[in-house]
Amino acid sequence: MLLGVLLALGAGSLRADVCVWRDPERTMQKLFPAARDYKTRTEKMTPERIAAIEQALGEKLEDTERKEFDLYEITGNADGKAATLGTVLALAGKGEYGTIEVVVGVDQAGGLVGVYIQRTRERAAKALQAPEFLQQFAGKTKNDGFEIGKDIKPASPDAPSASRVVAFVVKKMLVFHDVLTSGKTKT
Repeated sequence: MLLGVLLALGAGSLRADVCVWRDPERTMQKLFPAARDYKTRTEKMTPERIAAIEQALGEKLEDTERKEFDLYEITGNADGKAATLGTVLALAGKGEYGTIEVVVGVDQAGGLVGVYIQRTRERAAKALQAPEFLQQFAGKTKNDGFEIGKDIKPASPDAPSASRVVAFVVKKMLVFHDVLTSGKTKT
């Protein structure tokens, strides 16, 4: 269903691009309050990984997404012991007024712990960054629905398009995380 909506809207306008994680210390603690440090892990995009991601998304990756992708492993204290808490990923999508940079935290089971809009020029920027919109993604996995108006309420009545971009980028990062952290497609 999401694929049909994206195709109807012209998925080309929803293309994502790799983005830089701009403020790691602040964001990692926002997403993982017990976070103390992170380690960057760069994963190469093999033909098998690209095929798996494209199949799950139903569209081709951008050229910039086909080389490598950074995952940020978050460590901190869990039950008084040092542990890996999860992973942070950053990706951007093309909004109506420019790039929308999205950062997500994914727990060890592949579920979203939080979503953060790092940068946007959309007119509805405040609505896109509002907890009421972003908290709708908490707990979702790559297998959940991300359709705006059905599974997720738009950030505001004036922002259905930007809301769709955010939802698609979040889903895309969950797919990246799944493929890049599962042992199935690594070479």
